[in-house]
Amino acid sequence: MNMRVKEIIQRLEEKFPLFLQESYDNSGTQIEGPDVEVERVFVSLDATPQGVKLAADEGCQLILTHHPLFFFGVKSISPRQANGDMIFTTLISGMTLYSLHTNYDSAADGLNDALCRILNLKNTKPLVPDERMEGAGLGRIGEVDEMEIREFARYVKNRLKAPYVRLAPKGPHTVKKVAICSGAGADFIDEAVKSGADVYVTGDVTYHKIIHAIDSGISMIIVEHDESEKFFEDEMEKILKSWNVDVLKYHEKFYHYV
Repeated sequence: MNMRVKEIIQRLEEKFPLFLQESYDNSGTQIEGPDVEVERVFVSLDATPQGVKLAADEGCQLILTHHPLFFFGVKSISPRQANGDMIFTTLISGMTLYSLHTNYDSAADGLNDALCRILNLKNTKPLVPDERMEGAGLGRIGEVDEMEIREFARYVKNRLKAPYVRLAPKGPHTVKKVAICSGAGADFIDEAVKSGADVYVTGDVTYHKIIHAIDSGISMIIVEHDESEKFFEDEMEKILKSWNVDVLKYHEKFYHYV
């Protein structure tokens, strides 16, 4: 017998509890459909009209995304709007849309730990610990085999399979201790400095924040937001397949390099 929608959600919330999400966040159920047996789960970093339509066409009962569909107040719903189109498609097709965002970033064995595995970081611990759950917190600190900063930047680019990264070095130096934060981690530059890390790897860092980091004595490697989070889809697939749940992965990039 297949697992039901609510059973899958319950298991996910046991691993990645909603109380770990940040105050601004909206993780959890975005659109609630019927609690039916699940034949296939659609997994994507974001909910998009094309993705939701594909999930419906492929007979999925549950959509899992990293980024929530609803971050700001919804003042109207129309099929002419992207969100409205997704809402109609999800409801008409009897699907549930559920998001695991900062609770998944923070939880032990969540997205930041997956990023540590990809970068082969050792002796890892949370950058900003959350005392409510062992091993939880935003960002991570870890160690790598010592290498020169530019070599490490190329290493990050290759490990993430990213088209490019931006390097802002504090000067010539080697890297041993590394701070990372998936997604947008500019708010934790000072925590990365206090950790004694040689370099901080994260996304969504503005010009003046980069200057602040260098002035504070830490190098920065800046990646595109989604390039540090695209592994959400692979990680969810591993979990769901371990529960004998069929998965359809989908990744959509909203921009192109010109």
